[in-house]
Amino acid sequence: MIWIDIVNEPHVRLWKRFLTKYPQEALITIRRKGILIELMSKIMPEFKPIIVGRWGSNDADKLRAFADRVIELANLLDGYDVNVAVSKGSADQARVAFGLSIPFVALNDNDIPPHIITKLTFPLSKVAVIPECFSGPIYGPVVRFPGVFEISHVLDYLENPSREEYRRLGLEEREYLVIRPPPVGSHYLKEAGSFDLLISRLLRETGLREVRFLRGGGIRLPDGEIVRTVVDGLDLMSTSAGVISGGGTMAREAALLGIPSISLFPKEDPCVSKVLMDVGLLVKPKAPDLVREFMSLSKKRESGTLRELAYKFLREKGDPVDAIAKAINLAMS
Repeated sequence: MIWIDIVNEPHVRLWKRFLTKYPQEALITIRRKGILIELMSKIMPEFKPIIVGRWGSNDADKLRAFADRVIELANLLDGYDVNVAVSKGSADQARVAFGLSIPFVALNDNDIPPHIITKLTFPLSKVAVIPECFSGPIYGPVVRFPGVFEISHVLDYLENPSREEYRRLGLEEREYLVIRPPPVGSHYLKEAGSFDLLISRLLRETGLREVRFLRGGGIRLPDGEIVRTVVDGLDLMSTSAGVISGGGTMAREAALLGIPSISLFPKEDPCVSKVLMDVGLLVKPKAPDLVREFMSLSKKRESGTLRELAYKFLREKGDPVDAIAKAINLAMS
């Protein structure tokens, strides 16, 4: 049996893609964090995860949540015959797998210093899975793959693109921007910089409306209403005018859908974002050029150039879950 620990919202589609392509008996654990549990129920209704522990909101709380969750996971594993453990960024699972002598496969793509998750997971892994561009520390055997993990997210979505979320929320296609604030409070970012000022300017000069994915969970619609029901972010982005993100995952997902995508991450971007910037799918403009760069991307979308570029990237790079399957086989050998 494989043990998958899902600790963040973007990972849901990754693991759905993996289990669809490589069906097998799986123990799935999940923690309480924002809408993660509800999103799992929406995207992967056929799987019944076990809820264990929670996310910590600051450094001290993260430590307490980690300690509590390690104990709960260790107790849970007494009732299962697990052959291999795998997750993207779960230090909790890494510690439990190590303590119980379960081969552990670590996934990571964030090479922004101080490399906290890498330091907490890679040294305890038997094999790690990383994109080719990854420049962070490596502590043992790795399986590298071309491209970015978000390829799997997008491939999963494109299997059944509903394009219904915008109607459900009372929005008009291509009349709104999806906004994702910076991940302030994460181990690698403490300040948002001028993000909100730049967003205000873009909205004012384009006349577009804002749909904001809040970091604490929920979505704020243009009229100010906060929607707490689960929304499929990829589906909502697919019909938007564009995506402006202070983080990374949604920007990369949008770019791979052929949607105008701009990074306003207030530090140097991780390598996986730079890969998409290098081929013109993702842009990080200087503040004075924000509107001009967005309009340029919009024209490329209208001409079909952006979508052609995105689909070419998807075809050429392959599916990252294949690398995960390879790493799991290596860890069990």
